[in-house]
Amino acid sequence: MAKMKKVIIITGINGGIGKACADYLAYKGNVIYGISRSIVGDEKYPTYCADVNDYQRITEIFEEIYKLEKRIDVLINVAGYGIAGSIESTPCDEVYKLFDTNISAVVCLSHLAIPYLKQTKGNLINISSVGGIAPLPYQACYSASKSAVEIFSRALDGEVKKDKIKVTVVLPGDLKTTFTSARKKYIEGDVNSIKRQNRAIAKMEKAECKGQDPIIVAKAIYRILKKKRPPLRKTVGFVYKFVAFLLRILPLRFVNFLIRHIYC
Repeated sequence: MAKMKKVIIITGINGGIGKACADYLAYKGNVIYGISRSIVGDEKYPTYCADVNDYQRITEIFEEIYKLEKRIDVLINVAGYGIAGSIESTPCDEVYKLFDTNISAVVCLSHLAIPYLKQTKGNLINISSVGGIAPLPYQACYSASKSAVEIFSRALDGEVKKDKIKVTVVLPGDLKTTFTSARKKYIEGDVNSIKRQNRAIAKMEKAECKGQDPIIVAKAIYRILKKKRPPLRKTVGFVYKFVAFLLRILPLRFVNFLIRHIYC
């Protein structure tokens, strides 16, 4: 008897990790539904146009998908964006928007998905970042939001384990995606401060432009979905696995010194 393909909902499907996951998982024969603020013209899977912060609309989308498929097996929370610049120069309104999208929406979509995933003993996958465990200067808010995604995922795992829902938080490193060009920048201050901010951000962007293709994340998630007991945390890429290991054993003050030395 052929194994039933999974019904998978992916947010942030308009580019980067979300698009790579949708394309690859659809290629593997799964049923994909995307959620994006902009329509994605792809015949392989339908996309709902919605902001992940629009709770009412997202609720309706889940209900529509369930009505069509009679099941939801996987939610992959990808949607998010970055801001860069000093805390001093970053508008507070922008901070609220960032945390709403990067972590509050993850919490609310997980809340919506859990009743459906209980029925299928499904997977809930949240995209964090290596930047969440190696916080970068001039990306403090982004790093904090991604750190929150990991902590939330770990706490949620304790809540839903009894329901056989499998939670995994995925930590990619530098990837070559449109995320870099979409990052919002707020750079102000005296001449020396502006130079420091521009230098640090330029180093980050250079690393991203030389980063790996996001397909590496899609393939890692595909392997996660095949496991009966998937890992709670998955760092993607050998180099970043090594970085994550070092961060666990090195003194915190020394880690911060290294990061500051590299970027500041």
